[in-house]
Amino acid sequence: MKKQNTIVIVGAGIVGMLAAILLRKSKIPDETQIIIIEKSDMDFVFDKKEIDIRVSAISSGSIDILKKINIWSNFDEDRLFRFENMKVWDGSEPMNSHSTINFCADEYGGRELGFIMENSQIQSKLFEVAKKLNIIFYQNCTIERLNHDSAKNKTVLSLINNETIETDLLIGADGINSKIRSLKNIKMIEYSYHQSALVTHVQSEKDHEEIAYQRFLKEGPIALLPLGEKKVSIVWSTTPTIASEALKLNDDELSHLLTEKSDFILGNLKIISKSAVFPLRYQHAKNYVAKQFALIGDAAHSIHPLAGQGVNLGIADAYNLYKVVEESYKKGQYLGDTSSLRPYERKRRAANSLMLNFVDFINRLFSVNYESLIGARKFGMRFFNRTTLLKNKAIKIALNI
Repeated sequence: MKKQNTIVIVGAGIVGMLAAILLRKSKIPDETQIIIIEKSDMDFVFDKKEIDIRVSAISSGSIDILKKINIWSNFDEDRLFRFENMKVWDGSEPMNSHSTINFCADEYGGRELGFIMENSQIQSKLFEVAKKLNIIFYQNCTIERLNHDSAKNKTVLSLINNETIETDLLIGADGINSKIRSLKNIKMIEYSYHQSALVTHVQSEKDHEEIAYQRFLKEGPIALLPLGEKKVSIVWSTTPTIASEALKLNDDELSHLLTEKSDFILGNLKIISKSAVFPLRYQHAKNYVAKQFALIGDAAHSIHPLAGQGVNLGIADAYNLYKVVEESYKKGQYLGDTSSLRPYERKRRAANSLMLNFVDFINRLFSVNYESLIGARKFGMRFFNRTTLLKNKAIKIALNI
């Protein structure tokens, strides 16, 4: 009798559920158990009226992955906020200066660079699909201990409810403060950016015309992301002190402050949602895999929000891991062997390192205010804007195309 394999995914966020769905829809045997363990209640609610303040810029490469497994059509079209262009500029100059970097979708043969989407919608739609695919869910549940059963060649998970699960592959998708990563003693490269991100939604006086804007200030960048007609999501990265003080302002005061910080590019802004502040950290796991174990998403890496790449990197992780696991089955390999998982680590850690370190460099570069470096920075932006080959390479990496 053929041994049944079990895959356990810790974390029912976007990346964890996508990994489960990809694996379930793959060519691995139907009898393979796929289990998701989530520490909280899995009552994912998508508010049809209010736009969630937690949004992500989903790139065209990520959209292609969602389309491959027939999930893209499940999303509500009226809550997919297209952005066709992106403008990035130094706050010490006007928005339409020669150093402003412009990315236009039609330059890359597409209708859009991506869509701004609510995390809650993505999560709820993925959950709807996952429930129909014979994926097993453990909610309000955590793993307390890990052990290896050498006789069975299984990892044994001891749950908080005293139940145990034996698995051939344990996937950590439980976010930036991953418990499963700690239980596996995976070492991290990490440090604080000494910045916090203030997020909120505003009504704008001028139409954004499906353009995403990003202005770099000395304390950090402020991004304005399209949310339908004359509405934008604000992601303002600044010092923790400034962010904390801004959060204490009333709506009129905060609206005025954000209007000034965005240099009035969309006219006067008016707060239309709750506001929140999140600390920003650089984190990158030194290893993505171990015996019967793999990390994906924010459990493996945490990136500055200035490039909007957090969820996209996680989606690419989930997709590549599923392809590697599927290939292991095709070759008759054991999916939990480190050697079987190593191609995933090699590909994704290299790609993620490139993006994390590039974004980190950009954030540091714009935080420097020495006159000589400001001049060099502006020259570099003008050079980048005029160098088609370099610009095309950068956008293709960002869009995963």
